[in-house]
Amino acid sequence: MKINFIEDNTMKSLALSLIAVNFCLYSISGIAQQEPNRAELQEIIITANRVPQSVDAVMAATTIINRETIRNSQSQSLIELLSGQPGMQLAQSGGQGAQTSLFLRGTESDHTLILIDGVQITTSTGAAGRLELIPLDQIERIEIVRGPRSSIYGSEAIGGVVNIITDTEVDPGFSGNFSVTAGTQGSNNTNLGLQGGNQSTTLALNVSHRKTDGINFRESGSADDDGFENDTAALSLHHQLNDRIHFSANYSRFDSSADYDDGIVNIESQQLSAGFSVALTDNWNSSIRIEGFKEDNNDLSAFGITQSQSENNKINWHNTLLIDGSNQFTFGLDHVEQELLYASFGAMQTDTSRDNDGVYGVYLRNSELADTTLSLRHDDNERFGNQTTGSIALGKNLSQTVRAWISYGTAFKAPNLIDLYVDFPSFFFFANPNLKPETSKNVEVGLQLQALGAQWKFNAFRNDIDDLITTDASFTTLENAQKARINGLEASVEILLADWTMNADLTLLDHENQSTNQELLRRPNQTLALNVAREFGDFDFAVNLLAQSDHHDIDPTTFGSSIVGGFATTDLVLGYRLNATMGLRLRVGNIFDKDYQFVDGFYTLGRTAQLAFNYRF
Repeated sequence: MKINFIEDNTMKSLALSLIAVNFCLYSISGIAQQEPNRAELQEIIITANRVPQSVDAVMAATTIINRETIRNSQSQSLIELLSGQPGMQLAQSGGQGAQTSLFLRGTESDHTLILIDGVQITTSTGAAGRLELIPLDQIERIEIVRGPRSSIYGSEAIGGVVNIITDTEVDPGFSGNFSVTAGTQGSNNTNLGLQGGNQSTTLALNVSHRKTDGINFRESGSADDDGFENDTAALSLHHQLNDRIHFSANYSRFDSSADYDDGIVNIESQQLSAGFSVALTDNWNSSIRIEGFKEDNNDLSAFGITQSQSENNKINWHNTLLIDGSNQFTFGLDHVEQELLYASFGAMQTDTSRDNDGVYGVYLRNSELADTTLSLRHDDNERFGNQTTGSIALGKNLSQTVRAWISYGTAFKAPNLIDLYVDFPSFFFFANPNLKPETSKNVEVGLQLQALGAQWKFNAFRNDIDDLITTDASFTTLENAQKARINGLEASVEILLADWTMNADLTLLDHENQSTNQELLRRPNQTLALNVAREFGDFDFAVNLLAQSDHHDIDPTTFGSSIVGGFATTDLVLGYRLNATMGLRLRVGNIFDKDYQFVDGFYTLGRTAQLAFNYRF
């Protein structure tokens, strides 16, 4: 498919951005080339197999976004931060606070498992985790695992897992941070974080307020701006009872209000987790944890009121057994209860629930012949019965600088409670309690290498998804009737030389709904993200480019097929360190004021500017 983003002002944007990138690369080439020190670059990831591993040892496509990267990006939202990450496409229906869909590796928006501190935040209505509500100031790091992970986590992890970690390590003593940001569209953001404790007990509190007057989201409808306001609080506690027993608890709350044409949506969500971790022996760690997520959603529109209350409660017993220096086994049990209370205009008020019991195991082996990861999970669901998923991965270090792996995995997505049990008789549309889970089979190869002073990563995959849920031919109910095929290639390069950092991420997709022979909606076939940054003493700067090809969508007026044009945007970030504890950061987003859309009929932000003051104490 021809990339359609090179036109009008976008051509100038892309050309000037590439000139800037080439200038930076030319400057970098003048520095003596050296191989990056991998010992310094090693990072630990837990999300991939629910056990701490070095990133290079994981035989899956992963991305880690740490606190420094988040702070330096000066992104206005989590949506902006995630856009352009390998394998990710995000479709936002407007500006800040607008509903957002995440398509990971071309899968459906509800095929990605979203976690906060390991707690699932997907609602029983089927709505994916509301990324637009999570403030960046409260995020310590983000772990992204691309590819099937149902054999470890259960339902939804067809495209992968995004784990947003707010819990932070706190040193003994007292410290804090304060930031305030102001910018265009009347946007402002205030955040306060406090941390303290001693050798055995630590406590961290973070509160924030975010507000913007917004923009007019839609081409049709009223021309008023659609504002957004969000208040959040997060609390974490850690206590070391003795050398072998550790207690931790995390709580977060989001209260938001978002305007749209002739309506307003109020969302209140809470997430809680608490548990003990016990070193039963020197080689066996066991933990038991309770988790809860609750969301109240009130949507007032010209048609009426829609109210939903969704609740997920979970208890998990998790174990890690180190057999010897080369073999490790992780296993556990979990029980989940989902509840939904739903009332809407045109719908029958529904109060329903379901339970799910899961058992899982992961085996990790390192050897000279090949590294191996095996995982298997069985879910017993009260409503749709049994589902078994598994995966296998084999990898090998071909040299000191080259590593390759291959994997195969299955995954599934359970039908949500609305699709199963909520009828809309006023619209002659009825639920289908006989829906089956959507299932997938994924095969993948990965390659990591160090060459030419850079770290390179390549991942190629094919994902076949069956039993996709869609409306039937009469448009009166739902059925498992469609199939999809997604082929993809992800390529990433990172260069760290002297004070320069450069990252480039390319995602190529070839996808098809095999039931209609049409491309899947809102999935651009090509996505390119470039980032170049450098420090100059107390100053630093970064230039970010995001380019996407055109994609298929639905015309909001005719409801027929439409094409949304591609685009390229460029952001500039400047930072100045006032002293060891204070700093200023200026971000100019979409500096060439490119007019573009993610979702047909919905505007996006033009040129924006925001200035932030940060203080650590």
